[in-house]
Amino acid sequence: MGIEQFEKELNLIQSSAIRRFTKEALDNVDEKFWTAPSSSSGNYHPPEDNVKGGLVNHVKKAVVVGQDYARRALFSQKELDMLISSILLHDTCKNGIEWGERTSYIHGFLAYNWLDQFKLNNRTEKEMIKNAVRYHMFPWCYVVSPQEKDSYSKEDIQDNLREFQRASYPSRIEKAVQEADYFSSRENISFLPDKPIIHQRHDSP
Repeated sequence: MGIEQFEKELNLIQSSAIRRFTKEALDNVDEKFWTAPSSSSGNYHPPEDNVKGGLVNHVKKAVVVGQDYARRALFSQKELDMLISSILLHDTCKNGIEWGERTSYIHGFLAYNWLDQFKLNNRTEKEMIKNAVRYHMFPWCYVVSPQEKDSYSKEDIQDNLREFQRASYPSRIEKAVQEADYFSSRENISFLPDKPIIHQRHDSP
């Protein structure tokens, strides 16, 4: 199983250029992306996402939440296209460009740079999508990972502070991705898109 799992979500993107850009990136993710759980530690995300293929579940759920956010915020179709693209791509480097054993604290920043290799002629749209991916973890935004250093230099601290400051002033699309990612990952919010978890029947009168 691979990119075909996102067929429905990709078809929500009306812009053929943005859809093509998104699909090309997903075609080139590390193959472990498709089978990874949403939380490498198992301490976060609802239980249905902390299983094999749970990261795909999480992304699908985030698209659903993002669509509802966009509806309330009166997004244009172009904004919605960029939003869905950003959500589909936000965790493409979650455990690193080459998939590691644990979540990278800088996976938004890694994906921002990794996505640059894929073609989207409209540079403004491409940068908006990449930025939404880069800043999706706000307020946990880093460009220097605490996993890799025992202590920070002054430059490290300044780099991370700049990243945090920029992420705290999001565009409409960046804010929507931040909210969709956050709310779809809450441990006490369990659902699978198009698959009801609880079936309740009322007794006939």
